Amino acid sequence: MNNKSLKQTQVENESELFLNETPEQTAQRNKEAFVFSNNKAIRSIEKYFKFDTLGAIMKKEIIGGITTFLALVYILTVNPALVSGTASINNDQTTMNEFGIFFATALVSGICCILMGLFANIPVAMSTSMGMNALVAFNIGGTLGFEGAMIVTMLSSVVFVTVSLTPLRSFIIKAIPKGIVLAIGIGIGLFIAYVGIANMGWLANDGGIPVAKLGILKENYIPIILGSVTLMIILFLSFRNIPGAVAIALLVMSVIAVIIATSTNITDSKDLLYKANLSNWEGWKYDFDGFAWNWKSTFKAFGNTKIWTSPVTYISIFVVMLINFFDATGTMAAFTNQLDKKTNQHKEISQRALVIDSVGTMMASVTGTTPLGVFAESGAGIEQGAKTGLAAIVNGILFLLAIALFPIFKLIPQPITSAACVYIGIMMIKEAAHVEWEKPEFLVPTFLSILFMIATYEIANGVAMAFIGYSFMMMITGKAKKVHPAVYCLSVLFIIYFIAFAFIQI
Repeated sequence: MNNKSLKQTQVENESELFLNETPEQTAQRNKEAFVFSNNKAIRSIEKYFKFDTLGAIMKKEIIGGITTFLALVYILTVNPALVSGTASINNDQTTMNEFGIFFATALVSGICCILMGLFANIPVAMSTSMGMNALVAFNIGGTLGFEGAMIVTMLSSVVFVTVSLTPLRSFIIKAIPKGIVLAIGIGIGLFIAYVGIANMGWLANDGGIPVAKLGILKENYIPIILGSVTLMIILFLSFRNIPGAVAIALLVMSVIAVIIATSTNITDSKDLLYKANLSNWEGWKYDFDGFAWNWKSTFKAFGNTKIWTSPVTYISIFVVMLINFFDATGTMAAFTNQLDKKTNQHKEISQRALVIDSVGTMMASVTGTTPLGVFAESGAGIEQGAKTGLAAIVNGILFLLAIALFPIFKLIPQPITSAACVYIGIMMIKEAAHVEWEKPEFLVPTFLSILFMIATYEIANGVAMAFIGYSFMMMITGKAKKVHPAVYCLSVLFIIYFIAFAFIQI
């Protein structure tokens, strides 16, 4: 084994040393072990993204980025299909253009992932949030039309950006006890696994939202088998320490899914493998006029008095802002903790990452799609070894390529990509070992966080219950004075949030 290979092996097998090292010691050891590439361009990339300090490896960054993208690529088909059914406020049977939503989703996701990688240097991907799109489509859009829903998200994102540019968001994050961060991370892991088994076909659904009961298994047995086999391959490769386990499994099983769907000639559009059937391929069609129509209709609706005279508008701005804030903050905190275990360098959430996250929500609403957020599927890339923003840039490039290759990406069925979601949940549940279960102030909020994230299909609701549960348990156990005032304020705010949310439900 040559010197460079030996040093890379040392970098790859370092995690067990973190318990006995300070971040400075780890960074110094990484620098001593790392060998920069002889290629000038590659060496520049390694230096910019601090490969030497973080102990990163180019191959793993690329594999991690591809893995994350394959795990979340379903959003490019699910989000347009979900939101495009939202009717206009004019009650003329008009709905949003589906390709327009897809184009806006891919474009803004790509830009924000690249910004996240370049300026925050973390392997975290952004795209339109599942759960938030359902809120926009079914709740807010049901009252204010898609135009009003887009205006609400636009205005709430302005508030969100304003808060993120101030020290307030970082102040709140620092006030959160580590036990609550762990609770939120575990909840997110199980939430994304729940999304995974639902998209495999195991669960029934109501308007795109999974229901906690088995689906019609005799109709979904092929997708379930394909998704389950994909998961088994991921687990086999992963626990055999084969690099790119998730990416390999998804690519191989996608080809198999296309062959099965095409050979069996699936023509029912409700079938989970419908889009994998080559005979259903619609060709290289791009409706850019539909994209322009979506945002033009939204901006024209600013003069519609129905939007401004409805209390739902103002309540929704508050609710959407809170969901954006704590959905992303909770997820970012969980990933920071996950990255810290891989690098011993990420002790605090990057302020730049928080600002980019908030700006992404504004860009999404302006271009005609639902709010962006940090994607829990990023955990798949991190588990594959991604440590730097290069992985996020890979995600961004793939999102932009997906605009041209949309017909090809549409062939990858959800049951296949969903296996990666379940794998993420398996990896993130390991954090449960660090929860202080014997302490009721952490036992109760952890349980409530998991329960509400899954049962309500919204990460922010689980975050809310974690805070409320923690504050309550600290009070009844005689530890009220040990709670940071900011945590009490947030708990009260979340109670108000639940009350406000009740008024926009239809």
